[in-house]
Amino acid sequence: MQAGDLIVKINGAPTRGQTMTEAVDKMRGKIGEKITLTLVRDGGNPFDVTLARAVIQVKSVKSQLLENDYGYIRITQFQVKTGDEVGKALAKLRKDNGKKLRGVVLDLRNNPGGVLQSAVEVADHFLTKGLIVYTKGRIANSELRFSADPADASDGVPLVVLINGGSASASEIVAGALQDQKRAVLMGTDSFGKGSVQTVLPLANDRALKLTTALYYTPNGRSIQAQGIVPDIEVRPAKLTAEVDTDNFKEADLQGHLGNGNGGADRPTGSSKRKERPQDDDFQLSQALSLLKGLNITSGK
Repeated sequence: MQAGDLIVKINGAPTRGQTMTEAVDKMRGKIGEKITLTLVRDGGNPFDVTLARAVIQVKSVKSQLLENDYGYIRITQFQVKTGDEVGKALAKLRKDNGKKLRGVVLDLRNNPGGVLQSAVEVADHFLTKGLIVYTKGRIANSELRFSADPADASDGVPLVVLINGGSASASEIVAGALQDQKRAVLMGTDSFGKGSVQTVLPLANDRALKLTTALYYTPNGRSIQAQGIVPDIEVRPAKLTAEVDTDNFKEADLQGHLGNGNGGADRPTGSSKRKERPQDDDFQLSQALSLLKGLNITSGK
């Protein structure tokens, strides 16, 4: 399965007309039991996948160096410890790079959100002052404000944030704060637009009532609800097609080639292929990396 796949049937039963909760309830079951989902991908023909039910342990933060001096942090969802994990990821990227980073891509694509406090902590890693998010609602205690601390876990590194239609709620809070504070360049497509606060009121007989009591607002006063976050640079997904690889065949590979002339040894060629990198088959990510490099060139760093 891939992000963006549409589930049109669950064990042969159409999902049309079902709520999200109803569909999720049908997909849940005992560990080890099989379930067959009918999917549609990119407008193509439906196809079936059979899965075994299991308890899924999701790691919310993944990171790596895209290449020397440029790091990548992917947040799949905002869990209780996500803020701490992002701080550790930044420290590890600096350590692995051996010096200060020249740029970081923060990937919030297809991140449905999660814990509000974790979103505040993640934004705070990249901000040193100012408002991160505030809520405004119908009752007094629904109005909250969250601001950044002076500490800068990111060392002021240039930042590009990737978002898309699957970026919702807490993801939009982070993206909106970094955009309004002009701390990052947002790239990708418009986010989902889930900016409401729900409050659960307990009732008798083990029942409860969920009410929408407030809305999230970015530092500049933009409501996220039903509007979403618009990226600074729109970049739609594109399929990357690899060109014929000529990098591994050079003059030095030709039989009877002339020597260097300056007494230098021939440069080794064809000995090993470059290791595949995430940006090699991810157009949006490759564009984010190119933008970071461009920012460093124009700033003279």
